Amino acid sequence: MDPQRLRKAPNIAIVGSTSLLGKELQEMLEDRALPIGRLALLETEEYAGLLQEFAGEIQITQVISPDTFDDIDIAFFSCGPEIMQAYVASGAKFPDLTIDLTHAGLDGTVYLNGVSSPRLLRSHGYFVNPHPATIVIGRLLAHLQRSFTVQSAAVTILEPASERGKVGVDELQEQTVGLLNFQQVEKKVFGGQLAFNVLLEPDVEARTERRVMSQLETILGPAYPKPAINAVQVSVFHSHVFSVFLNIAAGAEELAAHFAKNPDFEVHDTPEGPSPVGVVGSDKIHLARLRPVVGGYAFWAVADNLRIAASNAIQTAEHIMLAPALEA
Repeated sequence: MDPQRLRKAPNIAIVGSTSLLGKELQEMLEDRALPIGRLALLETEEYAGLLQEFAGEIQITQVISPDTFDDIDIAFFSCGPEIMQAYVASGAKFPDLTIDLTHAGLDGTVYLNGVSSPRLLRSHGYFVNPHPATIVIGRLLAHLQRSFTVQSAAVTILEPASERGKVGVDELQEQTVGLLNFQQVEKKVFGGQLAFNVLLEPDVEARTERRVMSQLETILGPAYPKPAINAVQVSVFHSHVFSVFLNIAAGAEELAAHFAKNPDFEVHDTPEGPSPVGVVGSDKIHLARLRPVVGGYAFWAVADNLRIAASNAIQTAEHIMLAPALEA
């Protein structure tokens, strides 16, 4: 890593550049006009030599290897869990500044922009980007706790197919087309028919629930009331949906006004409200149907899982770049 170049125009690598998250990272880097010296798009041998466009220029996809990181200042790992696990098992060295979006790599510093302390940031380090559901729940609870007392919370996470990567999206699409043509559905990624259906998938969802709970405890601290979390796989391609219950000392109008003042949130008061399709491309948390119920308040939250994850990862990199004289 070159410390001076890191501040001005770092060389950046995206591992898993053809994944859904990898493409989202590229799009956001281009949209935000982040100064970049060189961009390396890395993949497995299967995709070596693939041509991709970034900022009007053609990039050639390279094969992942330790040598490809020699001149890299920031590396985003957005590949599938199998690729990340294979890289870890190989014993190969990670770049000096790594941001892991896979949740399948090493233990590192979990950092949630706007909630975690900036003192956690270093110019050298292995940073774990939180699960997109952790980002949403963490921001919701941390934001409320600054002004109110949250006594308890319960969240149902409706998970989209894109949380399983491109293979999950492809299988949902194939199942949908197959059923409409009266054909047998393939079940390679999901444990059953997901199209026009809801799946519990206890083992998979239990891992998600444990990961989100563990990351929330790291981000918010052990003293914070732990929310009850239940994850369910739904027949949606993109975007998380959350059904949230809060036991909190506040009024409904106070809560709505509090959220409306923060740029991380968008409060909808129209009858149709936000939807998984409608929030695609937004890095905000969209809220609706905030209403009193027995014992507290309930509301609906929707967020683009890919966009919100990529946004947090890029913001983490930006803060490291712009922070004055961070320690190594």
